[in-house]
This record gives sequence, structure tokens and C-alpha cells, in this order.
Amino acid sequence: MKKMLSLLFCILLMMSAALAAAEEAKPLAGKKLTIALSPNFMFFETVSETEECGYEGLDIDIIKELSDMLGFDFEIVPMSFSSLVGSLQAKSVDMVISGMSYTEERAQIVDFSDVYCTAVVGCVTKVDSDIASFDDLKNQIVCCSQGTNYEMLIEGIEGATLKTYQGQAAVGTAVAEGTDGVVAGLTSINGSKKLATTMLNDKGEPMLKYFPLEDARADEYSMAFPKGSELAPVFNEALAQLKQSGKLDEKFARRYGVISMVSGVFSIALGVAALLMNGLRGAAVL
Repeated sequence: MKKMLSLLFCILLMMSAALAAAEEAKPLAGKKLTIALSPNFMFFETVSETEECGYEGLDIDIIKELSDMLGFDFEIVPMSFSSLVGSLQAKSVDMVISGMSYTEERAQIVDFSDVYCTAVVGCVTKVDSDIASFDDLKNQIVCCSQGTNYEMLIEGIEGATLKTYQGQAAVGTAVAEGTDGVVAGLTSINGSKKLATTMLNDKGEPMLKYFPLEDARADEYSMAFPKGSELAPVFNEALAQLKQSGKLDEKFARRYGVISMVSGVFSIALGVAALLMNGLRGAAVL
């Protein structure tokens, strides 16, 4: 009996040593990263009363998985989207994950990871609006969240006037109330859907409707790091492993249900049935 117990004890010691060695072998073991995000991007990062880190969404799911894979702890630093790049430039944070897209201007001062998600652009308008397509936005006043790629998209619409606000909720309010003459707002398709289904009048009726901008280029979301950071290649390798293993698919499916492939990049789909119920044509990625 004593020999058996001794053998079991030795096995446990070896297993503990092996686990400890494996943990130490992780590329970022023992490090604590400060991660900046703008917590008003529906489905990607919003404030949570139940999550230990204080936030929830797809980006949070991905960071948690990467934390386990690479061995780092992290602290979330919330800020406005327009302040994210500046925080990287000042090196006050280690990285950003906040539905951010690559642009040549940003790439001059920060480094980007590989793309981890592709998102179709959505548009919200008042329920009684005649606007129903990309062309209908010409010569109109259109808004978006400050500092996002949607600013450049709106600036490229013939005759359109750009208005910006802080966060998706503010965009929805501006469209619903016609603030500054705004008639439409741009965000991701799922963000648009959320605004259209949650912004109700006193009678409980929707104030907004939404549709995908089929002629607009889809957003591609990447993580961002201070220029020259050694973290970018480490996270790129981990992202590649997540895609290959199917775990990235699982994260998307848990949040949104259906996965599709667009140009070799894993993307989130709303699901044909849900789209048909909302009068949309075909399948749109997030």
C-alpha cells in the first residue's frame, strides 16, 4: 500500500512539474499586458456586470483564449475609439483590440496583426426613411462613431456630409432624433441590427431600420500594437493556430451562430433565416 501511495505521489509530482514547465514555455508567461479598447462596440466589447474583467464580447473571448495560449495576464483599459491609436503611439498600453481596421495612415505609427474578422458595413435610418441603398446616401448628412473607418467611407460618398459621435449608441440616437440633420448612420451590420431592434419609442415601436451596404467595402479587423512591438509576430502565430484548430470558428459560432469564409478569412454570418426575416437578401457577414 505504501509503495502504491509513493508511486502515485511521484506521478503527481511529475505531472505538476510537467504542467509548470509547459506554462513557463508559453511565449508570454509571467507577463501582464495592458489592453486598450472602446467598450461601446456592440457584440465586440461592451461593459459587463458578470465578467471578471468587466467587459464582454467577441474581442474579449479572443483575448481570453490568447491569454491561455500565450500565458499572459491582462488588464483592460477603456477609452474612446479616437484615443486608441494615440495610446499606442504614447506606449501607454501594450496593444489594442477594438474592431480596428488597418489604414495606411494608422500603419505609419502602429503595427497591425493579421486580420481576425471581416465585417459587412451596416446602415441605420429612421423607420419611415426612403434611404435603402448606398446610392441613396449621396448628398445626405451621414454619421458614424468618431475615429472609425466609417469616416473615410462617408467622406467618399458623393456630396455626403460627415458627422461623428462617441460610440454606436450615440450614432443611433443622432439618427433617431435627426441631430444636426443626420439621416443615416454607419456601423457594422450586427451593430446596426442591434440599434434597430433596441431603440424604441414610448409605444415600444422601433425608431430605426437597418440594411447592409452592399456596395461598401467590408471592414477587416486586426489587433494593433506600438510601432516596433515584439508582440505582433507572437499574436500572429497564435491567431494562425486558432484558425487552424477551429477554435476561432467556435468563438464566432458561440456568439453569432453561423460561420462563413470570405477571401480566406474567417468571418461571422448572421444566418440566412434571420436575414430573410428582416427582409435582407442573401447572407451578410458581421
